[in-house]
Amino acid sequence: MDVLGIGNAIVDVLTQTDDDTITAFDLPKGGMTLVDQDQAESLYAKAGQTTERSGGSVANSIAIAAALGSDAGYVGKVHDDQLGTSFTESIRSHGVSFRTPALTEGPSTARCLVLVTPDGERTMGTYLGACTALGPSDIDQDEVAGSAVTLIEGYLADTEQARETIGKIIDASAKSEAKVALSLSDALCVERHREYFRELAAANIDIIVADEDEVAALVGDDGIESLLKDKGGNCEIVAVTHGAKGSTIHGVGGVRHEIEPRPADELVDTTGAGDAYAGGFLHGITHGLDLDVAGRIGSVAASHVVAQLGAQPPENLKAKVAQDVPQTG
Repeated sequence: MDVLGIGNAIVDVLTQTDDDTITAFDLPKGGMTLVDQDQAESLYAKAGQTTERSGGSVANSIAIAAALGSDAGYVGKVHDDQLGTSFTESIRSHGVSFRTPALTEGPSTARCLVLVTPDGERTMGTYLGACTALGPSDIDQDEVAGSAVTLIEGYLADTEQARETIGKIIDASAKSEAKVALSLSDALCVERHREYFRELAAANIDIIVADEDEVAALVGDDGIESLLKDKGGNCEIVAVTHGAKGSTIHGVGGVRHEIEPRPADELVDTTGAGDAYAGGFLHGITHGLDLDVAGRIGSVAASHVVAQLGAQPPENLKAKVAQDVPQTG
């Protein structure tokens, strides 16, 4: 494969709402709050009309990469229930190989209520459910070793079992020419597991894709360059997004590319903008494109995702990206 993703398999349940509803639900606007199953069911009962899509940060990235033409796969855990079927059908519809066995007992499929306000901001209440059952036995090391890049979701650091899973991925990659990429997920996740992520960046991770707040939480006063292979870290590439201001790509040997943003045709929902960037960027580098071109692909993909409700690949994404970036591979 070009890109293999490992992460929390979550069904996004999207609804458009207003600030008063966010307040009534007692969720911090623009943030992600973990909820238990009872809280999740209560939130969904109050949500009104919703749309279901396969979700989870890395699942979104992998779907984007596949839509752009990458040979892509995903590993994540769902339950054998209605939402699990919804996730499976959704991610496969984008051309992603998804073969992880579903749970037949235990917690139900994870879901995230995504409340989208008129300013395009998204507020999330997430029930992790079945995705926390992902373990080392779900990893095919030959599949990892045979993939150009394996993208790991930072949220996996929240459980010890998932950390063991990450370890198995790293072992498989170390025995091959496969690269390991890490998506930092969110700044609070980085703060919870900063030392663990620092250890990974110093010894095991080849590529980091994250937003500026997440990277700042990781490096502190040390600077982004401290993550790079020629500055004491292990990374060959660190791609940092700056929202509507574009992105910066850092590489070994002082390489630095400033990527201009592509303004969205319409701002509907910022859900998945960073995920789309990561998917587009990894599609670019696994197809042998220069870093600045890969960054441009990520930027253009993100601009099309925020012009719709939800993080799914927009219709005809490959053709849309090719209009802005002819060298899409």
